[in-house]
Amino acid sequence: MPHQPLPAGLPAPNPAPNPASPPPSLRLASHPEMGPLRLSAFGLTLGLVTGLDFSSTLMMAVASQHIQGGVNATPSDYLYAVSAYAAAAVLMNMLLDQIARRITYKRFTMASLVVFVLGAILCAEAGSPTGLIVGKTVEGLGAGGLFAASRILVQLLTAPAERAPLLLRFGLGSFGLLAVTPWLTGIFLDEIGWRAVFLFQAVIALPVLALVALTYPRRGPRDPHPPVSTLDWPAALSAAAGALVLLHTLQEMRYTRFFSTPHMPLMAAAGLALLLFCAWRLHRHQDPWIDPSRLLGRRYLYGLGFYTLYYLLSAIWAYLLPTLTQSGLGLTFRTTSMLLSVSGTVSAIGAVVLTLCMAMVFRKRRVIAAGLVVYACAAMLLSQRLMPGAPDYALVPVVLLEGLTPVLLMIQVASMTYLDLPVEDFAHAYQFKNVCKQIASATGTGLASMWMQEGAATHRTHLVEHVTRFEPALQQGGGLSALDLAQLSQEVDRQATLLAGMDLLHGFALVCVLIAAFVLVQKSFR
Repeated sequence: MPHQPLPAGLPAPNPAPNPASPPPSLRLASHPEMGPLRLSAFGLTLGLVTGLDFSSTLMMAVASQHIQGGVNATPSDYLYAVSAYAAAAVLMNMLLDQIARRITYKRFTMASLVVFVLGAILCAEAGSPTGLIVGKTVEGLGAGGLFAASRILVQLLTAPAERAPLLLRFGLGSFGLLAVTPWLTGIFLDEIGWRAVFLFQAVIALPVLALVALTYPRRGPRDPHPPVSTLDWPAALSAAAGALVLLHTLQEMRYTRFFSTPHMPLMAAAGLALLLFCAWRLHRHQDPWIDPSRLLGRRYLYGLGFYTLYYLLSAIWAYLLPTLTQSGLGLTFRTTSMLLSVSGTVSAIGAVVLTLCMAMVFRKRRVIAAGLVVYACAAMLLSQRLMPGAPDYALVPVVLLEGLTPVLLMIQVASMTYLDLPVEDFAHAYQFKNVCKQIASATGTGLASMWMQEGAATHRTHLVEHVTRFEPALQQGGGLSALDLAQLSQEVDRQATLLAGMDLLHGFALVCVLIAAFVLVQKSFR
């Protein structure tokens, strides 16, 4: 399910209070002028800002075929649009801290929302692949830093004991928007057309922009003496170019085998070289705008690894579920969207419940391992439901299980990753985490597509071998008509897709179980 893109932002980076103690009241010592009502609206707004970033990625994934056809884009053209968004998001995550410290996080968020709206309008008005690529680049520049800015702002404004009530509303806003996005996408696409997907993004961002202006603190944290007076632009530009080349190469694995031609390995090597050049420049700089040496704690590195694994798995699932339901089972786009909304609703409810009960959740490694087992169970259950003619309600238990995984996995990882980091390093930590998210998501999508293509090709060959002249349908007088042959070919393709999906889901479940075993035995992340 396209939790592709999901908001990993509900950490409790300090020891939880006694479960028997009453819940903390909603107030901020740093902003006593903000009453409970405004603080509640502020927390929801932080979540909605985050949800805009993830919902735009989700809607782009769910409606990919409609958008691609609307602008007459080839698969390669469409991949450039997706890669341009991801690369722009990577660049903004790397520059976020420097920009926000100069103009405050409130102004950064408002400016980003304006750019996001502009990008969505450009996408809606696009009449060619080039227009879509330009629009998605602008949209990525606007949306790329929204999630990190919101979560960093929570950390800067609150004391440890004040975060839980604010994060509760943060989770409700972010997960809630993700829950309704697929449903609205299905309605808009069926009733209006592909342009409505981007128009909806622009329309929903406008009231969020107004809420930011009204609810965010008027005197936000602003550093009058930023740590770096000028950015190292060669490093920044090489990071953006490297991310674009690498992400596009990973995305292109949907259509081309990695080692089938020298082109893709060379492009991947060029992308890595540009990123290494950026790292070299930052390492040599006397006062770098991102200092990786401050983030070498074992707990953070383990958390970053688990984050990356989660986003890799969720990207694979995000590719598989719509592909198998629509191309394999023949379900409609609206039905698939409703299934995704059911999963998102479970995630939203689970996030709220878990935040309320965070103080009572101990042995978090076991919870993470349980989440991986639930992911494996969802994959195995889906593989059993991949039968021709399967009703849509047979998939409801699958999406219910999958909807629990962000709560059991991602939120638990978030609650442990930042425990050893001081507040002043939190921005750097979240920037790197979101950069890893973009790369892991692109890698997961590319690998899933590549494995599905290889599996479908293999099964298609085996199925065709069984279509012989001894088949009853081929022994009819006069042979098969062109329509009959087309239907037979479609059925072979559908069966090959289902069989390849079953193989991939079995491998997915096995990987989840192996990672769960590793989580239980390792001792560095607890």
